[in-house]
Amino acid sequence: MLTVIGPSGGTGTLHDGGGHPERPARIDAVMDGVADVALELGSDLEIVAPEPADITALTRVHPAAYLAQLEEFCRGGGGHLDPDTFARPDSWQAALLSAGAGLQAIDVLRRRGTGVGFVATRPPGHHALADRAMGFCLVNNVAVSAAALAAEGERVLIVDWDVHHGNGT
Repeated sequence: MLTVIGPSGGTGTLHDGGGHPERPARIDAVMDGVADVALELGSDLEIVAPEPADITALTRVHPAAYLAQLEEFCRGGGGHLDPDTFARPDSWQAALLSAGAGLQAIDVLRRRGTGVGFVATRPPGHHALADRAMGFCLVNNVAVSAAALAAEGERVLIVDWDVHHGNGT
């Protein structure tokens, strides 16, 4: 069973298109690949809409002051956070959904007791530092999920082969 949490973010978040790598077409391409008939997943594929992460989950990784500043920046109209990272008024909600998607994948797999989870969301998330956005990422979604597991006594290993910035989670 493959459970896909996503897609989230839509066209109203971050970059809307053009040649920028973080754009809506990225999720479309991922979901086209998941739906590919050649995979023959059939009834073994479940797509689940993401739910937003709560502030408790986020503050395991990010200082509350950073999160409040990011939320205010987005709600105030957004703009460039760095040369690669852009936020819009709805980017805060998209960031909550993206971070929550990993947490939701954990919950779904625990309830089911088996399977594989895959999270396809925007904004991505593995470049965000504890106290600042970076590399298209507002919140470090991978770290949020790992921190939630660690808080429950789980051991976590993250393999993040990042050839873009070289600083993935």
